[in-house]
Amino acid sequence: MEPSIALASGSEDNDLALWAAAVIRTNLEQNPSVRRDFVAMRAAVAMVAPDRRLSTTLRFDLGQLTVHDSMIGVPDVTLCADYEVLMGLTRLPIGRLGRLPLPGWSTPRQRRVAWRRTALDLVSGDLKIYGLMAHPRLVTRLLRLLSQPSDAAS
Repeated sequence: MEPSIALASGSEDNDLALWAAAVIRTNLEQNPSVRRDFVAMRAAVAMVAPDRRLSTTLRFDLGQLTVHDSMIGVPDVTLCADYEVLMGLTRLPIGRLGRLPLPGWSTPRQRRVAWRRTALDLVSGDLKIYGLMAHPRLVTRLLRLLSQPSDAAS
């Protein structure tokens, strides 16, 4: 089955929804290894950017993604942060070791900076991930879908 990404009606005016759909689509095209994660996901993920009063719900259903404007239903996981912090998740490098979000080895300074920034966002409360403890595998898969591939780690 070919992965599909669809925008629900009304989401074409939501910058956060458009951004999430574009990032996931690009990563699916450029990095075939994330396809396995995409096809395995069956959950609802909400993303909220209070600084711009934007929210979106990503409904994953075994290879199909529907991106909704605003929050729909009760999500399994919610990421809440300013718009720029959410966009920073794409700079989080993903390594090959166990397909976990680990820093690559070719450009250690850039990788350390990305991880340090994300860790600071989590610790300071700038990035909140509700449902992380209940759904760690879902959060890991989501981070792999949103992050740039770390081909340099090979």
